[in-house]
Amino acid sequence: MAVAQVFVGAGDLYVNRVDPTSGLSLGLAGPFECEKFAIKTNSEIKEKTSKGRSTYGQVIGSVALQKPAEIEITLSQTGKDGMTLALLGTASALSQGSGSITDEVIVAKRDYWVQLSKQAFAVAGFSVKHTSGSPTYVLGTDYLVNYQLGMVKVLSTGAILEGASIKVSGTYAAITGTQIAGATQAQVRGAFILDGKNFADDNAVVVRVPQAVLSSGDVFDFLSDNFGTVPLKGKMETPVGASAPFTVDLRNVT
Repeated sequence: MAVAQVFVGAGDLYVNRVDPTSGLSLGLAGPFECEKFAIKTNSEIKEKTSKGRSTYGQVIGSVALQKPAEIEITLSQTGKDGMTLALLGTASALSQGSGSITDEVIVAKRDYWVQLSKQAFAVAGFSVKHTSGSPTYVLGTDYLVNYQLGMVKVLSTGAILEGASIKVSGTYAAITGTQIAGATQAQVRGAFILDGKNFADDNAVVVRVPQAVLSSGDVFDFLSDNFGTVPLKGKMETPVGASAPFTVDLRNVT
């Protein structure tokens, strides 16, 4: 197949992130949906200008010096891995087993929410009682509940007094997922592989960046009207034993 003289590309991104604590690679993850994978090579021109009588201001010598190459990546896949990268965070398992609480005591703080020991409560069977067990208070009149977060608000217009001890009972569901501790890392360090394709000739294009350091390039808006993205940008490094910070394979497979 002939190699085209123009380029219109697409590709899947694979990331092998380095654990900042151990310094070991976490393993090659992906493919990730990626809407930008851009590399910029840099150099700086050094010039020597003349101060001669008849050549003042003219360039009498110049040289281009290599500077670190830059990389910009924008992930459009914002699952747990993408969001962890966006928030420069550390991911861990989120877990709560199902069960129930019976007569859990909290102290009423009128018109403010008080946190229970569990979350994700069922509406059915949820009750709030006087510390003696009677009376049972009325939802919407004496208190409100955020079942998802496991919080109770005592209303100042109801029968529960400020500072009173009340008993809460209810059943809660199991919770599984991922918790991201945000801003726990200053950078994303790792290796990147773009498994790409040039639509102009249908040939494969493979870009390998064996070592790069990136940081978050923008805010992550949890209330955006558009699909979230994860912009990252930084510099590529040349690992020990390598001769270049990145390689590009233009493949013509026969």
